[in-house]
Amino acid sequence: MYEFIRGTLVSKDPACAIVEAGGVGYRLNITAQTFDRLPDKGKEATLLLHHTINAEQGEQRLFGFAEEQERMLFRQLLDVQRIGPSIAMRILSNAGAQTLINAIAGGDLVFLKRLKGVGPKVAERLVVELQEPLSKLGLLKGAVPTPAAGTAGAVGRDAVAALVGLGYKPAMSEKAVAAAMKKLGPGAQAAEVIRAALQEV
Repeated sequence: MYEFIRGTLVSKDPACAIVEAGGVGYRLNITAQTFDRLPDKGKEATLLLHHTINAEQGEQRLFGFAEEQERMLFRQLLDVQRIGPSIAMRILSNAGAQTLINAIAGGDLVFLKRLKGVGPKVAERLVVELQEPLSKLGLLKGAVPTPAAGTAGAVGRDAVAALVGLGYKPAMSEKAVAAAMKKLGPGAQAAEVIRAALQEV
């Protein structure tokens, strides 16, 4: 129904943004990663939209995304049993789109089960039900699968955490670590990945 919105950013926090367009203020649910990409208040912002309607409660909600990849992943999460819009947004905020894609690609159940709102059964559904759709959408291209028992998965997550600790934004850290791990190949240690990732940011 709604594709995108462009207007003045009135306010923002890691879960919500209000954008004024045509004299109307639109409240958008956002992820932490989209929050990182928003401009300062008072400046023009453009966000991709997803619109949901809860017929029973008569409630309508708008979700805003800075990147198409994140919106596509959000929509795929909604197709998984027991995952509604709120849980899908929480998963994306906690993991980040690329890290989540890597975990699904590699069947990293250990990582997925740690996410808020995701138990063992939902983690299995994420892997079983989303690998094929994500592949068809092209979202697995460039993914660095984290193995289920995952030394590589742990190294990647540690490297991302290290970059975030140094002040880099989560989305930037994920991309840099993914590029570094692709160059270094399997068996790389966290320190090596961090050094290589710092050259990518």
